[in-house]
Amino acid sequence: MDLLSYWLEAKAEIDSLVSKFLESIKEWEVLQVSKYILEGGKRFRGTLAMFFTEALGGERRNAYDGALAVEILHSSSLALDDIVDYDLERRGRDSAWKVFGNRRVIYVSNFLVPYALQIIANAYGDGALKVSVELWKKTSIGALLDSFGKPTDYIKTVEYKTGSLFMVSTALSAFAAGKPELKDAMLELGKHLGTIYQVVDDYIDIVLYKAGQKGEPEGSAKQLKELAGEKVREYVISVTEESTHAYLEAVKSLKIREEFVDGIITLPSFLMSGLLAEAGLDSL
Repeated sequence: MDLLSYWLEAKAEIDSLVSKFLESIKEWEVLQVSKYILEGGKRFRGTLAMFFTEALGGERRNAYDGALAVEILHSSSLALDDIVDYDLERRGRDSAWKVFGNRRVIYVSNFLVPYALQIIANAYGDGALKVSVELWKKTSIGALLDSFGKPTDYIKTVEYKTGSLFMVSTALSAFAAGKPELKDAMLELGKHLGTIYQVVDDYIDIVLYKAGQKGEPEGSAKQLKELAGEKVREYVISVTEESTHAYLEAVKSLKIREEFVDGIITLPSFLMSGLLAEAGLDSL
């Protein structure tokens, strides 16, 4: 399977879903800020919901609500993070809070999050909602750890702040595929993919900092830098290899559609290579 082609196709579908969602918002003040917050982005998390739904034997369209919901949650969390971190840019333009002010972004994010959870409840039922709420709570704890955690908290920080929303994506795929009994296995996959994604992202921040292309690492990247010292690369390779192995072990418990097997096996390296290429790096 060509993962790049799948992602680009899914991304276009998710962008369309987001546009339709925005059309449903009637309050101008909410719409204006929501549009700014939700536009752009890689749509990795939404794509994962679609990808794993199909891999488990479901129909991609049954994952549309889950993909939309997780992208709303993700974009809302980024908008709030930018306020806390005083980040002035997001996705190549001014952060939402810089354009609209803190209060409006906070109010609109508080509108979007329960809306996303309601989408999940309506589409997949109380079981999916319960899982999503618990993971959103972990995302919030992860944000706290990102700001106030110690270097020794690093793995917990990345599992919570990033892994949690990856886990929402993969868990919802079990419900969308009509196989809620696979929820726990899918949560494992999401945790490991999220860890790989964030650890590589943090590594890139450190590499670019050392090259004079980016400011001092903050949040989880700072934790990684302080934890690993001069052996950041070795540490990152070790964590990504361990997480990839654990991910592949979890995959073994699942019955995957044949045409998706290769894609699922290569997914961790696809995520890593995509992040590295975007930063202008060939490898770890």
